[in-house]
Amino acid sequence: MKKSIIYIALAAVLAACANEESTLDMKGMFSPNGETISARFEQSMAYNRTVGDLHFDMQSDDYTIYVCTDSHITKKTHKNLDYFMAQYKAAAAPKLAIHLGDIIDAQKNFACADSIVHFAGQTKADTLLLTIGNHDIYFKQWPICRAYFKTSVYWFDTNNGNKKLDLFICLDTAEGTLGVDQMAWLRNLLEAKSKEGYRRIIVYTHTHFWKLDGSQGHTSNFSLEETYELAALLDEYDVEFVWSGHQHARQSVIYKGVNYLVLDATKDEENGQAYMTVDMGESAIYHYFNYPKD
Repeated sequence: MKKSIIYIALAAVLAACANEESTLDMKGMFSPNGETISARFEQSMAYNRTVGDLHFDMQSDDYTIYVCTDSHITKKTHKNLDYFMAQYKAAAAPKLAIHLGDIIDAQKNFACADSIVHFAGQTKADTLLLTIGNHDIYFKQWPICRAYFKTSVYWFDTNNGNKKLDLFICLDTAEGTLGVDQMAWLRNLLEAKSKEGYRRIIVYTHTHFWKLDGSQGHTSNFSLEETYELAALLDEYDVEFVWSGHQHARQSVIYKGVNYLVLDATKDEENGQAYMTVDMGESAIYHYFNYPKD
């Protein structure tokens, strides 16, 4: 009982001490602090309807995707994300880039993120796609995040001008759950799109599916029941890959034929930072690149 009182008192003190440089949102870690997943999903769907479906003509069967995650940038430190964007921009076309969430670390740094990635919402002209992580909605920041990035749930596909190539589905797992509405949307989307002849389906999100360590505490992954349902669903519709972050350490788990890849972090001053490129052709070939050390 005494320990519980101490923990509660400590949590209250930490919450009271939060400021714009704080990275520890005690309320947000233990319960939704602001809009819940159901509200974010509804707002995302409303935005998606205004811009329509995203179809990227790669003008080739082969293209490259640059993928990073967990940059946790602040106003003072974002050299790895700068490097990632420089490498992506310098790469030969055709190409796309994806960020798997926790773009920022402390509060109110979305303006800095937007200046780096030059991103102003999911539109047909964009070549950088983002999902959101738990840090992106801490401190009731979803309205700020939404003002810059517009939507947290969407899908897009690629084509070569004549035929469809690959389907990508972005999920909002910033709270460690899809929620009822997003789960139903995912099921309906997979059922419809699985009949359209894509060569592969890739799901990407922030929270990883398989908890192999305790580094992220209770925010590490979904509930067991939701994990079982998601794993069965992705297997049923022959999803080939799931890309995620959150853990800050590379991981690969194959379950029921689905390859679940967790990426290293992009956060500055953290060991093992790396990003991934994927050569998308008849096979998906992965390459990992370490960020340069000072």
